[in-house]
Amino acid sequence: MAVGASELSNVRSSVVFEIFLAANRWCVFLWLLVESLCFVYKNATIIYPNQGYIAGEIILMLAVFFVDLLRLLLGSISNRTESILLSAATIILTFAIFFGYLYFIAWQLFVVRAELIMTIIALIFTGCGIVFLILCIVFFARPSPMPAVYRQMSYRTTM
Repeated sequence: MAVGASELSNVRSSVVFEIFLAANRWCVFLWLLVESLCFVYKNATIIYPNQGYIAGEIILMLAVFFVDLLRLLLGSISNRTESILLSAATIILTFAIFFGYLYFIAWQLFVVRAELIMTIIALIFTGCGIVFLILCIVFFARPSPMPAVYRQMSYRTTM
């Protein structure tokens, strides 16, 4: 069934944002791979003061990974359904993920250059994602234009 042009004019979801989320998903998987390899390298070469540090950082790495995937899923669903509430939840998760990535740059016990570069790339994706999301919220909040069916009707009243 073909969709008429008048029905497409009411669609406000962003294709560019969906493509960006797909690229961000690949970036998150690459970040997990680089972080995992860096933890293997650091465990083999660097002596941690306590094994609890590396275990805590690995748990935090997995938590950041899964919360970021949840954020990307919610962002995609909010874009497709044009939901402002889901977009707000995605923004809240974005701030949490931002601080998670910031931990791996600034507050981690030992930082390897490869994970520094990959985490900065992930932070750039996160920052661009919040800009896209705020633009989508602005477009979702706009009032819907009057459908073409109503514009074509004559408004004569009969008495």
